[in-house]
Amino acid sequence: MCLSFDTAPFLGKENPESWNHAVMTFSPLPWMYQFAYLKYLFIVIPGTIAGEYLYGWLQSKQTTPSIASNNDEYKRMPWILLLTIGLIILNLYGLYMRYLLLNLAGSIIILSILYVLLQIEGKNANYWYRLFKAGAYLVLLGLAFEAYEGGIRKDPSTYSYYFLSAGLAFMAMIAFSIMCDIYSWRRLTRPLEYAGQNPMIAYVSTQLVVLSILNLAGLGTYLSYLDQNAWLGFLRGVIVTSLALLITILFTKLKCFWRT
Repeated sequence: MCLSFDTAPFLGKENPESWNHAVMTFSPLPWMYQFAYLKYLFIVIPGTIAGEYLYGWLQSKQTTPSIASNNDEYKRMPWILLLTIGLIILNLYGLYMRYLLLNLAGSIIILSILYVLLQIEGKNANYWYRLFKAGAYLVLLGLAFEAYEGGIRKDPSTYSYYFLSAGLAFMAMIAFSIMCDIYSWRRLTRPLEYAGQNPMIAYVSTQLVVLSILNLAGLGTYLSYLDQNAWLGFLRGVIVTSLALLITILFTKLKCFWRT
């Protein structure tokens, strides 16, 4: 309900005679507050919902996965893991390459299969199913908004970006829960845990630290050679992100946190 009333001023802001426009443009302190900043509630509020689900699962005092003892149910875990990750990859690729109809059809198929696979008894499964329901709703809502505002993009951000990124984050939580709680892939997930404990450092280290150091060292120009095609661009992203991750891990181990 909160998001519905937050949406209205954004949709009616183009009419200069409307109260929506007045709300959007009013600010007693423009340097500190603008109504447009409330757009990030479309990501923050789903994040708090995911946090409530996670908190409830932690309070269940479930020390061992109840489904691990059931061999038939345990066999579903690799498929659930692959499909949640596959849904993320499909949307990243499909939307970037603008295969919109194929991406929509593929997303619906994957979500339908996940719905069937997540019909499992147990507290872990109930936690995943709640994440899935919220994530599936947001993914489909984000795809429904994709054509609005000229297509999905981060800057300037669109409704499709808010809903779809939030929905895919729910799917990522299912995947990481299986990695950590079922398969115990600590060596793979531990570096990401360090980054999650220090998100502001992780957020700013790419632009303010990694790229700055590379440019000062004269290596920044070499990164431009990796902008020739999508695969080289992916390699560029892996290199820069890995360096940012290492910096975040260092600050986290030194117990230097940036809170905001």
